[in-house]
Amino acid sequence: MTEGKIVSWLKAAGDKINKGESIVVVESDKADMDVETFYDGFLGGIVVPDGESAAVGEPIAYIAETEAELEEAKTKAGGGGGSAPAPAAAAPPPEPEPAAAP
Repeated sequence: MTEGKIVSWLKAAGDKINKGESIVVVESDKADMDVETFYDGFLGGIVVPDGESAAVGEPIAYIAETEAELEEAKTKAGGGGGSAPAPAAAAPPPEPEPAAAP
């Protein structure tokens, strides 16, 4: 498996989560799997929304250990609205230099 598709989030940003609790359903090339959290805390922000895919090893959400850390987790996730911020536009290529006269 090189990537997984998020079928659905079972928890929303800001929800309290407990170790061992399923928080998201991920579709692989063979099956849909419930993914459990390894930590107690709060689902701080979702990076990869329902229907989107992520490579194995990439973050799909951020977890905050305490309510005080929720804002930081939401910021890391791009505001916690479910999608990552759009990448900044690339700078236009430089104009070519005029050739020197012989």
